[in-house]
Amino acid sequence: MRKIKKQFLLGSCLIFSVSLIAQINTEVTLFAPEIISNGKVFGLTLSPDGNKAYFVNSFGGRKKLQIMQSEKLNGHWQAPIPAFFSDRKFREIDPIVAADGNAILYNSRKSNRHKATDDKDLDIWMVKRNNGKWSKPFPVAEINSDENETYATMAANGNIYFGLRSNKKGYGGNDIYMSRLVEGKYQSPINLGYPINTKNDEGNSFIAADESYIIFSSDCNPSGFGQADLYISFNENGRWSVPLNLGAEINSAQNDFCPIIFNQDTLIFARSEKVGDDLTENIYYARINIPFLTALDKVKPTSVFDKVFPDGDVYGISFSPDGKHAYTTKSAADRSVCEIYQLDIGPDGSFINPKKMDIWQITPNVANPVISTDGTFAMLRISETGKDPDLYISKKDLLGNWQQPVRLPENINTPTDQYYPELTAENGLYYSSSGAVFYAEYKNRQWQNPEPVEGLNTKDFSESNIAVSRDGKWLVFLSNRTGVYGAYDLFLCKKSAECWSEPINLGSKINTNAMEYQPRFSIDNKTLYFTRSVFTDAKRQGRDEVLKVEIGEVLDKL
Repeated sequence: MRKIKKQFLLGSCLIFSVSLIAQINTEVTLFAPEIISNGKVFGLTLSPDGNKAYFVNSFGGRKKLQIMQSEKLNGHWQAPIPAFFSDRKFREIDPIVAADGNAILYNSRKSNRHKATDDKDLDIWMVKRNNGKWSKPFPVAEINSDENETYATMAANGNIYFGLRSNKKGYGGNDIYMSRLVEGKYQSPINLGYPINTKNDEGNSFIAADESYIIFSSDCNPSGFGQADLYISFNENGRWSVPLNLGAEINSAQNDFCPIIFNQDTLIFARSEKVGDDLTENIYYARINIPFLTALDKVKPTSVFDKVFPDGDVYGISFSPDGKHAYTTKSAADRSVCEIYQLDIGPDGSFINPKKMDIWQITPNVANPVISTDGTFAMLRISETGKDPDLYISKKDLLGNWQQPVRLPENINTPTDQYYPELTAENGLYYSSSGAVFYAEYKNRQWQNPEPVEGLNTKDFSESNIAVSRDGKWLVFLSNRTGVYGAYDLFLCKKSAECWSEPINLGSKINTNAMEYQPRFSIDNKTLYFTRSVFTDAKRQGRDEVLKVEIGEVLDKL
């Protein structure tokens, strides 16, 4: 599924010939293959005009490390040479060009002491340009300590963000710190704290010029895809948000690290893999949709039924097409008893006057109602005692009254379970069965034989609980695939031609270490509803909570 292209950088900016994957990022592409990316490089940075590159030659390991530079002439990268500021007597890494191009930060083991050796800890060093001339390298003494400072990046105001592995302080392994520049002097470093830093290793942080976001590498995160993944966190009035994993197209099963953002929207990073006794590592890039990720980070789930069902014993929601009624399911903690309630929607959008739908309660376990776009019928999930659930249909009579549900035919209902129906504007039927999702076209007033939904179902994971927007452009579903924040997460897809895009995890504001499920779009497609619960041994612990988030801006940014 992950695609990597080999492609050179042309002109004075990055040129792409690949389409957006789910509109979050373009395909991951190898940076300047063979000339720069030769299997033994990491940590690349670019000058603001994109014509000079500085990076680390790792020689396939860590015993020898040297910063190199390459210049682009007539659209082609030239053979690399040692960087003008590099001291080849010492191991040096992680060059980062400041946003204005007038400073380069890097890490070195060298010392100003006489007869210095290469076994010293790593410190932050800098070269600065004034009137077109570069200074001699100098250590950033106010920040450096007798421990390892790594991967320093600079905001437009001069503040420096860097990694530090300390035996004396911190949250666990490597942590990310920040030192403010105040009246020309760097202050004592401040640990960025949780949720950026954890008991695991966090580092390789790239700070946005305006400090609005930070991209960094972290290992052992529950939402990770491999050894170390790239995450983004946003500055929310001085507090960092819960990090978002940059997804399966950026992150791999290997180490993904050393990120920078070039020209506002291009992520450049390194990927490293241990092969025998050596490291194979290269530089990659992809355009990335920062506005979408920003919008996703801004969503704030709010409770829907906290007043009308204060006991927290309802889950799921659906709506009548005229917007006058909502439906939800009240249940026992073990879901052995499920009852559907209809609610009126008040002028202010509040949910009032709950009424049990007795006509639908043909067994003790009836749930998952969804109403057709024309309002003439409803789909339900109904379980008979001792049997797997099936899908039923309830129609309205000529007076507009709901009738008793009737089981759908055998081409839909099979000996295995069928649950969580969803209807399109054309009455096409999506539903879940045995950890997969299916679609049955509605033709000649009946549902055709269902087909697995191509692009959503996987071999090794479970997919279910599909919700489709009324305009048919968006789909949200539930999965436990790699990269989830909890046991199961909600994912978003966009319709493109006749296919659904690569799924996008809806992030840490919606998905948590609980279970988020039963999504449903509002009639105007601007609000996403879902349920959050915690289950142990198939029994709800605490409350079910039906939540909603305003998702219109998120969809607009795709």
